[in-house]
Amino acid sequence: MRHDDVMATTPLDRLLEYNMHLLKHSGHPRHFADWRQDLVTAAVSAWFFGGLILDAWARATDRHEPFFTWWHLIFCTGYLAVAAWIVHLLVRAHRADGRTGLAAVPHGYGPAVVGIPLFLFSALADLVWHGLFGTESALGVLFSPPHLGLAASGVLIVAAPWLSAWRRDALGVEPEAAHESLRFLAPALSLGHVGSAVVLLLSYGIAFTWSPAEVVTGLSEPYGPVGAAVAAGLMLTTLAVLGLVVIATGRFRLPPGCFTVAFLFPALAAGANAGFENLGFAVLFLASGALADFLAWLVRPDLRRRKDLITFAAAWSIPTWLAYMIMASAAEGAWPSIAIVTGAPLAAALLGTVFMLVIQPDHREAPPVRPAEPSPFDDVIARAKAMTEGRGDQS
Repeated sequence: MRHDDVMATTPLDRLLEYNMHLLKHSGHPRHFADWRQDLVTAAVSAWFFGGLILDAWARATDRHEPFFTWWHLIFCTGYLAVAAWIVHLLVRAHRADGRTGLAAVPHGYGPAVVGIPLFLFSALADLVWHGLFGTESALGVLFSPPHLGLAASGVLIVAAPWLSAWRRDALGVEPEAAHESLRFLAPALSLGHVGSAVVLLLSYGIAFTWSPAEVVTGLSEPYGPVGAAVAAGLMLTTLAVLGLVVIATGRFRLPPGCFTVAFLFPALAAGANAGFENLGFAVLFLASGALADFLAWLVRPDLRRRKDLITFAAAWSIPTWLAYMIMASAAEGAWPSIAIVTGAPLAAALLGTVFMLVIQPDHREAPPVRPAEPSPFDDVIARAKAMTEGRGDQS
């Protein structure tokens, strides 16, 4: 036998052959991570994005230090922790059932598998970028291409529990034998992690990231750009929150407390963006999540009836932004004009109403996907009508 006819069997050849085997789809049906595994993913994601929020706080407080800092250490080790956990899930699936390729990736975790190497590539690109162009400041932090890559890949990773729940519902898979509050804890945290990235990336347009001084000073200017930015931030934030509610309730009948949990990390991100000089606004942001939970229980936006969506938009916007104006004015001891204090919440409610009309423009009530029991709001309206009719009969 000729020497060049002998098949190569070096360790490197065997390693490459084994790696190609792992990438080949084994033909097993895709599986789901259970709620405990999703909760671990959400927990290590909190470590990961907790470092991101600390980095935003460090920038807001002008902590000019070298690139390698303790908050960067938390951020990077959080990434390593969540990456190691997801790899563990893949290895576990391979060892248990011989799954390879896409079959080893749980439903909803595919974007995370893409995000893990993309984040590493973006981090290396960020190091090169800093070496060439120095450290960014102000808006440069938000628009730096490596930072955009880090944010996008991070979102792909931390969104895994939410996407897992989404796929489970979309495929009609039977829910796990656990209380719905436990089953939705990881998806709610995951949604909050995604929201915190949005708050930091769009901090120039999120009203809760402003300080009370900026709000009062800007809204007191006759025609200043800061006031216009604050007003635009109120409107953009209203659309962002209502959009989140529409997306979440369009897929799930959420248990109480889901939005409160989901608003926790975005509220922390909003506070960190101003060095927590806007602590009241951060608390209000979280409280608006509790208000969203109450309204989701009361008026049932998941039924997709136009009256419910409009009621939700108005009932969330008016008290939230009225409290925002009062808190800013009380903190600074000065008030913008009464037209702004009272009119801005109404304008946000009107914008929210228009948004909901775009979502559900039809007059007829859309049939719900699931069997729908009456909402508490329906009961209140029915009782009010009965009382009115009863008084009319007596007269």
